[in-house]
Amino acid sequence: MAALERLLRSQEFEMISVQDIAKEAGVAVGSVYSHFKDKTAFLEALLAYWREQVTARLKTAEEQDAAAAFRAMGSLRTALFEITRAVHAQTLENAHILRAVHTYARLHPDLKEDDWAALVVRSFQPIADLLTIYEDEISIKDHTRATSILGVFFNTIFVRAALMPSDTLIEAANLDDESLIEEVTDMALGYLTLRRD
Repeated sequence: MAALERLLRSQEFEMISVQDIAKEAGVAVGSVYSHFKDKTAFLEALLAYWREQVTARLKTAEEQDAAAAFRAMGSLRTALFEITRAVHAQTLENAHILRAVHTYARLHPDLKEDDWAALVVRSFQPIADLLTIYEDEISIKDHTRATSILGVFFNTIFVRAALMPSDTLIEAANLDDESLIEEVTDMALGYLTLRRD
């Protein structure tokens, strides 16, 4: 699995052969087949690995006092900027795995796992904390809905960039990483603070 992850950093899953994985791992091809039925079985194992990684990260984040950190930032915009920067960095760091997991999901459209939905809900909790802390700056009254919308918003923009490294939309907009983070922050801020009379 470590060999596959290394290969995914420079190649798409579809371009990697079982022989490539065996060579990268320093083992015989037969050894690979003694653990994995076929190449697709690697994707299933990668999905399980990714779920473990996400769960571990969420557990670590939940053990930290996010509310205190957000309060220390002093403003809604600063806190949104830091969330945006963190989502962007994490997505870029894991883009190779996200692309492979997405491939697996495409190959298995019937895949419906409740634990993924639960992980997504847990991943939105820092946004919910942020909205509570800066409630006086926010015009939206339904914080549950706003939390979900922002979670979808962040994931849509940054996961798209991870899934399509040569994203013509971002290239056409002429946005480098810092500019993208700034613009996404301001869009989220505008959504939260727009007066709805």
